[in-house]
Amino acid sequence: MNKHIEKYLDDLRDALQELDRSTIQDALADAEDHLTTALLVETEERPDSNKDELIRKIIEKYGTPEEVLDQYSDIELITTPIFAGSEKAGEKGFWGFCSVVAEPGAWAAFLYMILSLVTGTAYFTWVVTGLSVSLGLIVLIIGIPVSLLFLLSVRGIGFIEGRMVEALLGVRMPRRAITPGEGQNWWSKFKTILAARSTWTTTIYMLLMMLLGIIYFTLAVTLFSVALSFIGAPVSQYIFHEPFINPGYEIPLYAMPFVVAAGAMLIVLSLHLIKAVGRFHGRFAKTMLVS
Repeated sequence: MNKHIEKYLDDLRDALQELDRSTIQDALADAEDHLTTALLVETEERPDSNKDELIRKIIEKYGTPEEVLDQYSDIELITTPIFAGSEKAGEKGFWGFCSVVAEPGAWAAFLYMILSLVTGTAYFTWVVTGLSVSLGLIVLIIGIPVSLLFLLSVRGIGFIEGRMVEALLGVRMPRRAITPGEGQNWWSKFKTILAARSTWTTTIYMLLMMLLGIIYFTLAVTLFSVALSFIGAPVSQYIFHEPFINPGYEIPLYAMPFVVAAGAMLIVLSLHLIKAVGRFHGRFAKTMLVS
C-alpha cells in the first residue's frame, strides 16, 4: 500500500476513535478502497505523473479525517440496528416486566438462538474441512491458492454472520466486508489475510459457534417446551386425557389457573433470559468479528 494512504488511514483511525468500532471499520474500508482504486485509475490515465502528487490530490479531494468523522457520525445516527434498544419504555413494575412478551427484539433473539444450531454446525464443519484440506495441500504449490480461498471464505462468512447478528440481536456490525487491497498480487493478498487478527478470531468464532449453538438451541427449546406444557396442561388433561405430571395423578381443577399462570410467567422469564444471552452473544460476536 502507498505510504501516503497508510498515513492517511492512521490519521483517520485516530480521528474516528469516538465512533463505534464497526463504523470505524466501515470508514477505513471505504477510504482504503476509494483511495487505492482512484490511485490506480489516475496512474493508468497519467503514467508519467508523480505518484506522490497524485495521491495527495486524491486524499485532498476525499476529505480530511475531521470531515470524514462528521460524515460517519451522521451515518451512525441514521443506521441504528432495527432491534437496538427495542425495550418498551415508560412501563414499570410487574406489567413493565411482562411487556417483554411484546418486544420484537426478544423474539428476534429467540429466533437467533434457534438458528444458531444450524449455522454453528455449518460453520464448524466448513472450518474443520477447510483447515484440513489447506494444511494437507500446503506443501504443494496449489496449497497456497486453496488456503487463500479458504481464508477469504472465512472472512466472507464472518461478514454474513455479522449481518445476522445485527439484524436479530440489534448490535451494530460492519456493513462493509474487508477485502485485500486493489493491485496486490495473490501472494501479497495471502500474507495480508494471514497476518490479519480478524481472520483468526473469525475462525475461532466459527469453531466455537457449534458448541454455543447447541447450548442456545437447547436452552431456548427446553424453556419454551416446559412453559407451553404448563399452559397446555388443561387441554392435555381434560381433552386428551393425558396426565400432566405422571400416570395416575391429575391436577385438581382449582389448581389449573395457577399452573397456567406459572407457564405464562416462565415464558416471560425465558424471554428476559434470552435477551440477556442475546446481548452477551452480540458483544462476543463484535469482539471476534470486527477488525
